[in-house]
Amino acid sequence: MKNFDAFLAESAKYGTGVNLVFEAGMYSLSGDVGNIVKALREAGVSFEIVGGVAVNSHILPLHRSRSFVTRDIDVLLDRNDLERAAKAAEPLGYRAKKMMGGYTLIRLEQELAEAVHLLFAGEKSKSTHLLPYPRLHPEERDFLGISVPIAPRRDLLQMELTSFRPKDLVHLEILDEAGLITPALEKDLPLVLRQRLGEARKQIADGKPDIEG
Repeated sequence: MKNFDAFLAESAKYGTGVNLVFEAGMYSLSGDVGNIVKALREAGVSFEIVGGVAVNSHILPLHRSRSFVTRDIDVLLDRNDLERAAKAAEPLGYRAKKMMGGYTLIRLEQELAEAVHLLFAGEKSKSTHLLPYPRLHPEERDFLGISVPIAPRRDLLQMELTSFRPKDLVHLEILDEAGLITPALEKDLPLVLRQRLGEARKQIADGKPDIEG
């Protein structure tokens, strides 16, 4: 994996402009992702990365300019692997803590928004969720030089539409504008999620300012 210093050196060599704050945040995030992925794999835990890191992994090879820094790491796994996952993360300074809808792995110096959030495949985090989270179908994808098991686009889209928080709308907008929510992918969604995708697009369009050309 290329570290941040190597990235800066390469950028300087080729005269590439760099947003230092953004790139430092991305490489700090990738270090945490790499550590937790390695720990879970060595413990034999079946899992995949979802949420903002997964969105970035789908976006980065095509549209790096649309990538973004996310503060937390979301992990989808089977509930019966919870204890193994918690023990695997302990050497990294993480402690398991129950939270609404699941568990989090958090270090002493971290805020909740910066922690590793564990979600359970085939379950709902909230009774109001339209559908349970999908089962595990990990795809190996590159995230800043790390091979990471990532949720496929369809499953990721299902989770974003199920949670439907403000940050999920942001993720949906990024995926849509990058052309990653294809007609075929949309058609494959359950009707209730296709309807919610239409609602999301309307909310996104209504929230954009009018620009006079």
